[in-house]
Amino acid sequence: MSPNIFGPTQPNTGSTARDHLANERTYLAWHRTGISVAALGVAVAKFAPHRGAHAVAAGLILIGAGLLVSAYGTVRYRVISRQIETGEFAPATFTAVVTSSVVTVLALLAVVVLL
Repeated sequence: MSPNIFGPTQPNTGSTARDHLANERTYLAWHRTGISVAALGVAVAKFAPHRGAHAVAAGLILIGAGLLVSAYGTVRYRVISRQIETGEFAPATFTAVVTSSVVTVLALLAVVVLL
């Protein structure tokens, strides 16, 4: 039998396996969103009419926002994974609001810079 490259296996009791899979799907959704925002930044920097310093600055801001979303998703995935293992759960109301607020402000800043 080959060793498991993903880590130790656990018995599928209760909803632990389902919770881990849901956590993984959420993690991938955070990454998908971050990649989309970063790709939008690349598109703005590359294809904005009359490209110049403003388009590049707006693109860099959006790329930074996309990286922030991906980084938050990674941190949140690890925290939730540990909470599932310990049988506890603490909603991320503050960090989720801060992250989404910062990304929104960065997106608005990118629009202002682009105009």
